[in-house]
Amino acid sequence: MKIYKIGLIGFGFIGKVHANAYHSIPYCYSHPSVSAQVTAVLRSHPTQDQELLAALGIPICTNDEQVFWDQDYDIIDICSPNSSHYEYALKAIERRIPIYCEKPLTKDIKDARELVKLVDQYGIPTHTALTYRFLPVTGLAKEILSAGLLGEINHFHSQFFHSSYLDPNRPISWRLQESIAGGGTLTDLGIHFLDLIQYLLGDTEWIQCQTKTFIKARPRQNSTDALENVNVDDWALCTLGMRDGGIGSLEVSRVSGGAGNTASMEIFGSHGSLKIDFTQADKIQFFDASKNYWISGGFLPENAPHPCYNQAIWPASKQSLGQFMDAHVASIFDFLSRLETKTPSPTNFHTALKSQELLHAAYQSAIEQGRKVFVNG
Repeated sequence: MKIYKIGLIGFGFIGKVHANAYHSIPYCYSHPSVSAQVTAVLRSHPTQDQELLAALGIPICTNDEQVFWDQDYDIIDICSPNSSHYEYALKAIERRIPIYCEKPLTKDIKDARELVKLVDQYGIPTHTALTYRFLPVTGLAKEILSAGLLGEINHFHSQFFHSSYLDPNRPISWRLQESIAGGGTLTDLGIHFLDLIQYLLGDTEWIQCQTKTFIKARPRQNSTDALENVNVDDWALCTLGMRDGGIGSLEVSRVSGGAGNTASMEIFGSHGSLKIDFTQADKIQFFDASKNYWISGGFLPENAPHPCYNQAIWPASKQSLGQFMDAHVASIFDFLSRLETKTPSPTNFHTALKSQELLHAAYQSAIEQGRKVFVNG
């Protein structure tokens, strides 16, 4: 069994999630064909989290880029703030190292386009952490749609609500600064659903978008008096026109009190409907219009693979770390497995660019008061 050496860039919340996911592969899968070990971490404050680093068996944690890049890696995993993704991806490309990158691919669309050109030029395997792609329920929905059981898609509605930024006393952070994050809730949460919509329903022809910032200033870190302006969106509403004629909406928010983690999609076609609750990893609701009844659970069409691919790579229930962690484990395990078989990732940089082009068009629409923006491709 090959053990992939990982160079991890960033060790904040999501960096710790990735490190834990690599460490958990032997515990989440019986007899996995691949595994991984984080061998070095590059972060701003290398003296923090020493006990966790030791528990995960990570021997090097440094803020010295030369020390970090002098190591030998099989994968570079980028978990740093969005504005630095491009810089670190370039350094990995220069060294011809496969890249696993958090979403969005980059802060700016031109940088994302450039990275895709470069990884194509040098044949570098890539993967983006669009983790909702790897939920079993996403696989079930894809099989049902691919089998044509819904007929012609008429319309859809999707929503992704958090309450994580509802408290106005939550301090300012890089995720609330456009110069670093590139955007707010539509960038942070919405990118997952912009990807899912195109994966499940096909290409988008046009998009209209409105955004709003409700909490316009927040306390600076370690200060209760000094405030700093917020210049990213708390909420966004998009209308999307699909190339096959369907139409639908996406609403996202990080200030939805009481919503917890609401992530859902309803798809209505000429022959049936789907209700997808992405917080229920392996259950789907399918309405068969010809029989006028709903089917719930792990429904799959007769000719679909049983289990579907996403079910096969999802940690077993007795080995679950919770759905959020399981999604990251499945995403990482998928990339490792594809490196072994030399097959492209379903969320490679091309896929990430496609969702980022749609994100870029949405913000362009919002700037222009909701004008309809047509999407290239």
